[in-house]
Amino acid sequence: MCGITGLVFRDPDRPVDPARLRAMADTIRHRGPDDEGFHVDGAVGLAHRRLSILDLSPNGHQPMPNEDGSVWIAFNGEVYNFQSLRAELAGRHTFRSNTDTEVLIHLYEELGPAMVERLDGMFAFALWDKARRRIVLARDPFGIKPLYLALDRQRLVFGSELKPLLASGTVDRALDREALNDFFDLAWIPAPRTIWSGVAKLPPAHVWTLDLATWEVTSRRYWRPVYQPGSGGTLDAWADEVHEALERSVREQMVADVPLGAFLSGGIDSTLVTAAAARATGATRLQTFTIGFGESDFSERPYAAQVARSLGVDATFRDVAPAAVDDLPRLAEWYDEPFADPSILPTFAVCQATRERVTVALSGDGGDELFTGYRHHHQAALASRLDRAPSFLTRPLFGALAQMAPADSRARDWSERLAFAPALRRFSMMRLPGRERRLGLLAAPWRQGRDERIAVAEAVVRDVGEAPPVTQAQLFDLAFYLPNDMLVKVDRASMAHALEVRVPFLSRGLAELALRVPEGVRYSPGREKQILRTLVGRRFGPALAWRTKQGFGVPLAPWMRAAATPARERSILEGDAVRQGVLDPAAVSALFAAVRGPDDRWRVHRGDELFALLCLDAWWRRHAA
Repeated sequence: MCGITGLVFRDPDRPVDPARLRAMADTIRHRGPDDEGFHVDGAVGLAHRRLSILDLSPNGHQPMPNEDGSVWIAFNGEVYNFQSLRAELAGRHTFRSNTDTEVLIHLYEELGPAMVERLDGMFAFALWDKARRRIVLARDPFGIKPLYLALDRQRLVFGSELKPLLASGTVDRALDREALNDFFDLAWIPAPRTIWSGVAKLPPAHVWTLDLATWEVTSRRYWRPVYQPGSGGTLDAWADEVHEALERSVREQMVADVPLGAFLSGGIDSTLVTAAAARATGATRLQTFTIGFGESDFSERPYAAQVARSLGVDATFRDVAPAAVDDLPRLAEWYDEPFADPSILPTFAVCQATRERVTVALSGDGGDELFTGYRHHHQAALASRLDRAPSFLTRPLFGALAQMAPADSRARDWSERLAFAPALRRFSMMRLPGRERRLGLLAAPWRQGRDERIAVAEAVVRDVGEAPPVTQAQLFDLAFYLPNDMLVKVDRASMAHALEVRVPFLSRGLAELALRVPEGVRYSPGREKQILRTLVGRRFGPALAWRTKQGFGVPLAPWMRAAATPARERSILEGDAVRQGVLDPAAVSALFAAVRGPDDRWRVHRGDELFALLCLDAWWRRHAA
């Protein structure tokens, strides 16, 4: 795993300053502590920070050229099918390393930007085609690896994080009003927006080409998940096929020349990944890493211990305490944008513990999205029954009920959801509780209206198509929630510790198989993720397989009550976000008073709100002050 960055000027007579390029790369040294590389070709500059995983020799040095130096690439990630691609290319190209990076160069020489369609992996790369005078940027199908870019009429600057773009000295720190509303609505900022108005995220599954002669951009989405149900097949038969595909994906993703382990939460997904990895290691004991909490209602540590004993793995356990909230200023260093998913706290802790022993870890992320693991999948099925009634009657009716219900009430939330078109309901379910009050933390000039907020999801909804209701929710998750929340959380936490995290569920083959499973097999009311639970039951018994899902949450309500100190309140009220008129000081004080108050219902309801405020404050002090 690595970090990339680069700078390109439109004027061919304006050379890139190597010192500036080095300063940009230095900001992402944590992503690649093992090596650095630079290539400057007049107005084009590429930089690379390397975390050595494959071919630890100097042969893997980047940016890497082809034989005649006409094509250069800076690559971040892993391509798991590179060995089969290399075998195809070997007779026509000379290879000087055992890396997947060199395979990409030669594949590009044969196919051009369309080469991304042949790749199965997690990646982001920048390629300089000197002969055709074009820059090609690309990102993997699910958005596992990040890529930011800023383009104007004079220059292009890009990088694995926002920090190198800001270090280029060419990007203004102008807050994006819509992105700030995204954050308070969702707790994160979806692509293509970023917190800075002049910077964008390259969306997942996109290849982007800039012609330096004309300064024209071509952007194309090269892959999308599509529901194509197979015919027939029992639950057990589909489970057999999924098991085989997952085992194959895990084996492919265990190729590394450094120590490798696995996250083991005790949940269904990580249990299956760990079991497959333990089988693949043979006589070597797999190392696993588990995070728990002192609050037993939130800790899955006993289940992880049960799995570890059964598999005979070398298990490491750590607990996260309420004091982890004090680490938010440190986490703001790595999360370049406001980001308030509370599970960043255990995720950061498990990555830190894992990196003490290994350099690569396998994760169970993606299992919920592909195999109906969320509560809202069941809610989507229930709400779909209303679609049998004429929409010209039901939507106005629920819209009127939403206006009549008290703000931030459950009745208001559900009336709004049921007034949406089916595919938009998932977007409504994704929002944090207490949306209206939470947005009230923003001063009035910074606040958007309700209809503006719905627009953020429209492009995703167009891709959902005519799939059945639960699959619609899953496709929305894959396009919107997974790349903008779950994968961002893991990428930043892992790379802060120079740890590579691989995601076997998110191989293209396994994802496409999951979407061939008929919805009636993939989802059953009251039995979320029944295919994966069937597989766990076969290996570990029904008690572990069919227990209630807990997720990777934290005991936020008591932690936020402890965090709602007068000192923190004063610090925020005296901070730049209030002084510059972005936050409403009265709303900030009211929030602290509510969380400190005696009513448990308010504390539970507003814990997410306070956590979002604390995350924004930590980010602001590090990146916007």
